[in-house]
Amino acid sequence: MNSGAGKIHTVLLVVLLSVLSVAYLMLYSSTWLDMERVWRSSATYNHCYLILPISLYFFYRNRQASHGAVESSHWLWLPASSLILLQLVWLFGYAADIALFMHVAAVMTLQALIWLALGNSRARQQRFALGYLLFLVPFGEELSPFLQNITADLTVSMLHLVQVPIYREGLYLATPAGLFEVAEACSGLRFLIASLAISVLFAHLHYRKLYKQCCFVVFMALLSVLANGIRAFMLVYIGEKSNMQLGFGADHYLYGWLFFGLVLLAGFWLGARFADPQITDTGAKRTQVDYPSTTVHRLALTAATVALLLTLSYRLSLQVTVPPVTANVIPLPFANAAAQASNWGIHFTDSLLQARGEDSAGTEYFIAQYANKQQQGELISWHNQLYDKQRWQVQQRILGPEHAILQLKSLSGQHRTLLYWYQVGKQRSVSEFDTKLHQACNYLSDDHSTSSVFAVSVAAAPSEAQLQRLHQAARLLAGTDLTRLQLSAGAADD
Repeated sequence: MNSGAGKIHTVLLVVLLSVLSVAYLMLYSSTWLDMERVWRSSATYNHCYLILPISLYFFYRNRQASHGAVESSHWLWLPASSLILLQLVWLFGYAADIALFMHVAAVMTLQALIWLALGNSRARQQRFALGYLLFLVPFGEELSPFLQNITADLTVSMLHLVQVPIYREGLYLATPAGLFEVAEACSGLRFLIASLAISVLFAHLHYRKLYKQCCFVVFMALLSVLANGIRAFMLVYIGEKSNMQLGFGADHYLYGWLFFGLVLLAGFWLGARFADPQITDTGAKRTQVDYPSTTVHRLALTAATVALLLTLSYRLSLQVTVPPVTANVIPLPFANAAAQASNWGIHFTDSLLQARGEDSAGTEYFIAQYANKQQQGELISWHNQLYDKQRWQVQQRILGPEHAILQLKSLSGQHRTLLYWYQVGKQRSVSEFDTKLHQACNYLSDDHSTSSVFAVSVAAAPSEAQLQRLHQAARLLAGTDLTRLQLSAGAADD
């Protein structure tokens, strides 16, 4: 490559990388701020603050290895094409308010951009530093219910081994000394995520063979789950034997972290016994060459730049609805009496409109309406609940094509039956994922339809007569037009 062509190539690279950096910051800055908020607000992800310094350390550590490496532009289409797909993932996550998709897209897009900037050979030598950035993503919350059940299973099995009488009702464990709940904080997710991040780092430093690295990480993940079950058993056992005087409050966290630290030390001690011998750098000769094909590199960077700019411009063209500070509650014409002393506990926040009431037979009705994309609030969210989860346990879930029925029971023996469905435009669904998908598609296609949840409930055990009441109430609810009711209510107020 002559000097003139080399200078032109360098200028083009600088321009493309500058435009890429600016477009990335404009598109993903809010996503990174949201990730940082999760790291700060959730103890499960406090360790994420250490991931970037660790990755930067390995980038710095391998800088000499990168210098003089043979550069090649082959396979640069892989980060360029993956970057294009990641923009679609981010757009869908943004439209559907799925933070995990947005966070994954933000981190993996950064990885793809660094790969493109470094080139294949240099990126390959920095593969651990690049790959370790994935732990910046606050993932795993979806595993909490699964881990809670595993913890409950392990606790019950161990209590049986030591002959402690126990009765289990869902995630509640009753012993002669008291009632215990395997809450979300007891799922062991915090231990598992932190263990994975530390184990991957340990495996990279102590093993050279990939299969040994994978085996160690899997071993530590299983050990963390088992250790959390043992920890929960110990707390219940201590509470049982001390008549609920020990094992709670500050002791609960102290025992947990102390035990977790001991488990990690034991796992690392065992893993170190199988460590591979370290190979020192003998200073083997490296050959430095120019880019064999600058055209491929420029085309890959150009494709990435176009993808980011198109995503940014499309995002800026989308409108977001601002919900009212307090949702307007509209009375239903067939159930305009407010529910008195209801223990249902249905709760949806930041909606545009709501309608609720109770008819003379005691059937309760509820509707909440949302825009497909709001500045604050969403239809499918952990803030929203179809019933009071502190009071009710689901005994049976019956899924139909157009609605679902939940049979609920409290620890005090009360019963409640609930029928509900979600509706986006004219599409009805009982699946939260399908509802999210319809909302995202409608929003991205500039469809201004709304999305709603419809629910009816009776404070009784399921029976043929009660189910007929619910189906009849659902037919009344399905014909409700909240917008028309709001206009009617507004006209009546005038």
